[in-house]
Amino acid sequence: MKNSLKNILINLFIHKYAYPITTFMNAEELAAELIRFNTEVPPGNEEACAAFLRDYFLDLRLEECEVVLHRFAENRANLLVRVGPKGQAGLLLSGHIDVVPAGDHSLWENPPFEPKIVGDKLYGRGASDMKSAVAALVKAIENYKDKKLRRGIIFVATAGEEIGCDGLEALISDGKIKERDAMYGIIGEPTNLRVVRAHKGGTTFRITFHGKSAHSSRPELGINAIENASRFILEIAELRNRLKEIIDPDLGTTVISTTMINGGTKENVIPEKCQIIVDCRRIPLHSDRQIMAELNKIVDKIKNLEPSYNASIEIKFNYEALNIPKNHQLVLIAEEILGHKSEVAPYGTEGPIYQRIEIPTIILGPGKVENNIHGPNEYIEIKQIYDAINVYSEFIRRICI
Repeated sequence: MKNSLKNILINLFIHKYAYPITTFMNAEELAAELIRFNTEVPPGNEEACAAFLRDYFLDLRLEECEVVLHRFAENRANLLVRVGPKGQAGLLLSGHIDVVPAGDHSLWENPPFEPKIVGDKLYGRGASDMKSAVAALVKAIENYKDKKLRRGIIFVATAGEEIGCDGLEALISDGKIKERDAMYGIIGEPTNLRVVRAHKGGTTFRITFHGKSAHSSRPELGINAIENASRFILEIAELRNRLKEIIDPDLGTTVISTTMINGGTKENVIPEKCQIIVDCRRIPLHSDRQIMAELNKIVDKIKNLEPSYNASIEIKFNYEALNIPKNHQLVLIAEEILGHKSEVAPYGTEGPIYQRIEIPTIILGPGKVENNIHGPNEYIEIKQIYDAINVYSEFIRRICI
């Protein structure tokens, strides 16, 4: 009986006063634990990873801290953490916990969701894009767990960035993040720790061509959807040339390309249906509506020549451009901390969504495209994780302390 009571008291003491083992993880160990969660999108399954991060923050026992696991679909969740005084907008630190599919596992030297350290590198799906950055953001906040904050920190781990930012959109639509919730934002996407203040917007279109099937020996009895698609594809190349006439001083020109095609049912059947995917990377001067209008003009042009021509266009994926001015205070702070001028990028991020709710946001994180991002054997140099922690910690010191 005495031993049982003693054990109960010891467990109570440990629970109340001792830090759980997770808080003693170093940065690469935390990154490795995040990589172990298979958060491929589709389907997502980010909730377990978000719950792990929730427990990590609860283990830290931060003062003035609110931790919210935000479920928005089955097995899917974001994590939102607010640290510091309420009503004092400070710094938003954000990263996504979903990853692109690992593809053919046989192309990996080590299973993609079994992280492995080889020399000075950490390998695994999401090592660079972007679970190491998420770990660095968490560790930077942890550096200040015993400091009094003058302005608040918001940490956001989002789901679904790779398939249209549905996690962040759900956070905003559910009122978990509001306009001007932070003075400044940083997203830890892999930039090789370069400051990125602008990138193009992007729209992916799915275009379906409707024809009429017939035996391939009598093509005149049918309407060939693949041939109709080919006419449209040639017009896309012409549109790309026209779009080059308008140049953004930072981001260059809008580019548009046909990237996928799918059609036909059998080798001896005139195809009645064909689909193509058209990818467009837009400068701010070109909206998704403008590009849609250009595509509809192509349909009308061909239809005037061939009345049986039938095509329907829908937007599959869309994000806006990020465009933070060169002289913005956040950009100047970042340039001073990093010691180099800001840059622009060709890819998309969640930055424009934060910009939409009046949180000016830059992109800055460890990792780089050359680290096999979206390919097999993705990795990150461990030194970059620690460099990122130092950079994020300095932002916290300047803005929130």
